[in-house]
Amino acid sequence: MVYKIRWSKGVTAVVAVLTLALLLLAGCGSQGTGSGTNSPATDFPNKDITFIVPVSPGGGFDTYSRLLVQYLPKYLPKQVNVIVKNVPGGEWNIGIGEINRAKPDGYTIGIFNVPGNAVNQIMGADYDLTKMTWIGRITDTVYVGALSPKSKFKSIQDMQKASDVKVGVVGLSSTAGLGSLIAFQEMGIKAKYITHPGSTEAIMAAIRGDVDYVQYPYPSLKKFIVDSKQLNPVVVFAPERYADLPDVPTIKEAGYEPLLNAVKMDYLVGGTPGIPADVAKILQQAFQKAVADPEFKDKMQKAGSPVHPASTDEAAKIMQDSLTTFAKYKDLVAQNQK
Repeated sequence: MVYKIRWSKGVTAVVAVLTLALLLLAGCGSQGTGSGTNSPATDFPNKDITFIVPVSPGGGFDTYSRLLVQYLPKYLPKQVNVIVKNVPGGEWNIGIGEINRAKPDGYTIGIFNVPGNAVNQIMGADYDLTKMTWIGRITDTVYVGALSPKSKFKSIQDMQKASDVKVGVVGLSSTAGLGSLIAFQEMGIKAKYITHPGSTEAIMAAIRGDVDYVQYPYPSLKKFIVDSKQLNPVVVFAPERYADLPDVPTIKEAGYEPLLNAVKMDYLVGGTPGIPADVAKILQQAFQKAVADPEFKDKMQKAGSPVHPASTDEAAKIMQDSLTTFAKYKDLVAQNQK
């Protein structure tokens, strides 16, 4: 026996509404996975990306950032510009604050200074670097300690015996100044820190003999050590002898290997906390291809710093390790910031 079902107009309307609701729910479910048509990465990037440099134009961080943004767009899925925006002030805090407060959509990224920024956080800066969306590391750098040729000191041992050693710094909260502060603390050297507007002024003061010692990244000192021989290098903060300075002892040879974790500089790239994972992946992959680009590597070499990249996870670990390492120096830094 065959039964015929008669649908009333009211029942038909209810079925139609239920069907529409089920279709809408199915659509929402696919979007929530991040793989649907409305995934944030589907259209990323569809406008220019801002690359914040928290220092003034000139210098290593600005130079390396401007080189990077020439090649980063080449490896993005859509061709947009990556535009450098210098946001100096507050010893990096203003620029990092802008990155931290930006909309987490991947359109605001920037360069970070480790360990300098980590120390700022330890001293109370209003951001949490462990929550940043890390993209990678462009390079790192080796520090060199050098004496003025007019100084009466000729070695670390000479300085350790002295009652007062004049050290040229930009500021004790700068990465280089902090490195000098910690190194002299660990080596038992009594220092008098002489501040200068910039690293160039501090180096010139050493060349003139106004200060005894300066400690800066090798690219900043190379022309004064190797080319013009206006400074005398006495220590390299590296685990092995440096190729350009084979006759200069390392800090490890001097007996202070732990300083390798404190006297260094990493050039990290990161973005606002909470950038969606699929958008972050696009930025991370483009970054790794950009830093591997032969032209970029050649330009970095000519700028004085060979590329030494690190992955996203490695960048996050570098930052976390820096926070851990420098937490124990909080009181020392606070004392010398007064």
